[in-house]
Amino acid sequence: MQNRYPPNARNQDPWTSHAAGDSITASGQRRTLAEICVECVHAHPGLTAGEIGERTGLGHPRVWRRLSDLKNLGKVIQGTARQWHGKAQVTWWPPEIQPTTQQVRLL
Repeated sequence: MQNRYPPNARNQDPWTSHAAGDSITASGQRRTLAEICVECVHAHPGLTAGEIGERTGLGHPRVWRRLSDLKNLGKVIQGTARQWHGKAQVTWWPPEIQPTTQQVRLL
């Protein structure tokens, strides 16, 4: 997987956010977590971030951060939204699969 990730914090975020982002990137954890997420998306297309978090054991917050990275790198694409624990979340798909409304309803 490509090592060039998008910025991990916004310009207006405190320095602590930048330091934490730099640490997770330098340690290789950001890449490892992204690889786990992309493997899950390819194995189980159409899951939400919450479902990927449950399936991988990483939890929802860690997963949605990595899915954002993967989307910016072109490794996954967003599908339509559906409910997960009462909240709307988008579904995630490998780029070679173009999700349809029918596929999303089947999940």
